[in-house]
Amino acid sequence: MSFAEWFFSLKDQMSDEQIARLVCCLWSIWKARNGFIFESRAISPAITATLANREFMNINEARETTSLSSILRSASCHSQPRGSRRNPSPPPGPFERIVHCDGSFVSESQLAACGITIADAHGQVIDGKAERFYCSYPIQAEAFAFLGAVVLAAQVSCPTCIKSDCQRLIVALIQDPCDWPWQCRATVARIVSLLQGAPWIKLSFVPRRFNSLADWVARNARLDLLPQDWIVIANLISPLL
Repeated sequence: MSFAEWFFSLKDQMSDEQIARLVCCLWSIWKARNGFIFESRAISPAITATLANREFMNINEARETTSLSSILRSASCHSQPRGSRRNPSPPPGPFERIVHCDGSFVSESQLAACGITIADAHGQVIDGKAERFYCSYPIQAEAFAFLGAVVLAAQVSCPTCIKSDCQRLIVALIQDPCDWPWQCRATVARIVSLLQGAPWIKLSFVPRRFNSLADWVARNARLDLLPQDWIVIANLISPLL
């Protein structure tokens, strides 16, 4: 029996979900194999399986999102009236929250982390989030960090400005959400959906040097060096970064 005969006989016995999982698994194995041969990366079955599952979730979310392309197109039109996002952010109001987010990624291990800080109008860090995960590309880490920031900001109905040093993501959300790699489209669709229901959220691009605290959180979270009381420490080291 040839491979084609075996595959098509197997295909007839599998559901669409099982086929998608199989394709993601084969793709992740192939990617791990190429990393081992061409980049001398260590092969980890656990990481390969985790990446395969994450890619399946991205595909499944994109497929299950109702008219994903129309959502992104409408968001692009919807962002036009909110043109104030295109301008430099004014000084925060007395009750405004400032959210900084950043992603950290290492291609050798494909280990990533996100760092999110929430500060009041005086710059005092009052809350935050850090999380480690695996992904395939740096842009996925940035998108996941931004999604986490939007989720936190959407839970509190007060004026909030989310700041990121990922200019590509900010431009895509404001101008053309459709122009985005397929690996991140499901995440971007969730961001757009949340923003549509949270008009109190503004977006702002900042240079990397002004996002150093979120970068510190993400980097130390990835290295598993972030202390439990990191929010207190963040207020102490913020002036030094």
